[in-house]
Amino acid sequence: MGGFAFALKTFGCQMNVADDDALARELAARGGVQVTDATAADLIVINTCVVRQKAEDKAFSFVGSLKPLTEGKPPTHPVKLSAPKLLAQSDNPARTRSRPLIAVVGCLVPKSGEELARKFGYVDLLVPTSEPAQVIAALSEAMPLPQPSEAASSSFSAPSPQLAVSCTAAAGGSDELRLDTKLSGLVTVQRGCNHACSFCIVPQVRGPEVSVPVSQIVDEANYYHRQGFNEVTLLGQNVLSYGSDLGFSPDFAEMIEAVLERTEVPWISFLTSQPHDMSKEIIRRVIAHPRVTPLLHLPVQSGSNAVLQRMRRGYTVEAYEDWIVAVRDARPDVFLTTDFIVGFPGETERDFELTLALIEHVRFNDAFMFAYSPREGTAAAAYDGQVDLAERKRRLAALIKLQRSVAHQINTKYVGQVLDAIVEQAGERQAVARTPFNKPVVLPRTSRKPGEFTKVRITQAVVSSFKGEEVA
Repeated sequence: MGGFAFALKTFGCQMNVADDDALARELAARGGVQVTDATAADLIVINTCVVRQKAEDKAFSFVGSLKPLTEGKPPTHPVKLSAPKLLAQSDNPARTRSRPLIAVVGCLVPKSGEELARKFGYVDLLVPTSEPAQVIAALSEAMPLPQPSEAASSSFSAPSPQLAVSCTAAAGGSDELRLDTKLSGLVTVQRGCNHACSFCIVPQVRGPEVSVPVSQIVDEANYYHRQGFNEVTLLGQNVLSYGSDLGFSPDFAEMIEAVLERTEVPWISFLTSQPHDMSKEIIRRVIAHPRVTPLLHLPVQSGSNAVLQRMRRGYTVEAYEDWIVAVRDARPDVFLTTDFIVGFPGETERDFELTLALIEHVRFNDAFMFAYSPREGTAAAAYDGQVDLAERKRRLAALIKLQRSVAHQINTKYVGQVLDAIVEQAGERQAVARTPFNKPVVLPRTSRKPGEFTKVRITQAVVSSFKGEEVA
């Protein structure tokens, strides 16, 4: 098979976009060109998420929208596909198939593969993982793919989607906090989860924790740096437990230290962390390291020990607060973000008040906040004490109001400060740079190009960003 056109559609968390970035590189190395026009594609891969029913419904709806393409007809509605990070190698190649091969991959397949096959007979391939090597192997059996050439030597330019920073965030569909992936190279370091949180379906669809070899992680980080990325984000469902399947040899701290020692990437970030796995060694050797960015996303979920126990989180509020004190002692500039779920089964008004009190006490810089939504197949869906939907919405509104007020108060401390930032957009009338804690700074102009470092003085803190000016 010569040149061919492929298209990707990504749902869910930042790990899915990392997988799709890697899959795009593998397909490009085999002569593929990524396109955003579904009618021009020989291959369409849909990477799915099932953390919440909303995510599953979106995937089903998207797959349904592709049916006209399989009948040689134009789609009845616009088909929005993921924008490529890889620059187009050439003009789109001529179609090599009369209709596109459609592959559905990722978390939806092990959960609802039979339903997908029954509803959408035109889907050609179901792959129960989004791991790029396994997807390529399955695609190779379904369509002729040539052997890969040298790793695609491409630069990155087109905007990428903003993906949720945790599975909980992906489930909630919130627009509160996002990890922008345009200028951060995403490297998956661990897959799966060994925890059994009562509200979460991830262990059922992603399986137990499996760690990526350190050498592969280092190679990926160096690859992104060669392509001009000044930040790499290391991803895992439960990244602090890296090495759990290897007897913790290496463990998370040793893996991070290898990346720091064997790469020259200026900024190293990691997501997402489970408080249960925090340790003094991680704080001392990783969080306090100057090349590790100050963003720490540490989902607490609730301020009530009774609720945390029903969630099966494995820690107490007091333990969480102790870790925050230790983190702030070691890294005074830490930018702390978290997740909250309110209206969890059995949550009383007193439990909710404890969550509000935790926000006042810890004072998070930002947060993902959700009303609990039952997920079929999880333990919590069968719990007694389900909270009325109207009450869940009331509690969520109160939570958001308080957190936004607290965040505005503490984020105003940045006004007047000069921060390092990476230029993200450089327009004639406006520019945007991003701080090491993932906060956009809107500038009137910049002398730098996208991807380059600059210094910015913060002049105003607004809800989800800063306003500032470039410092010469």
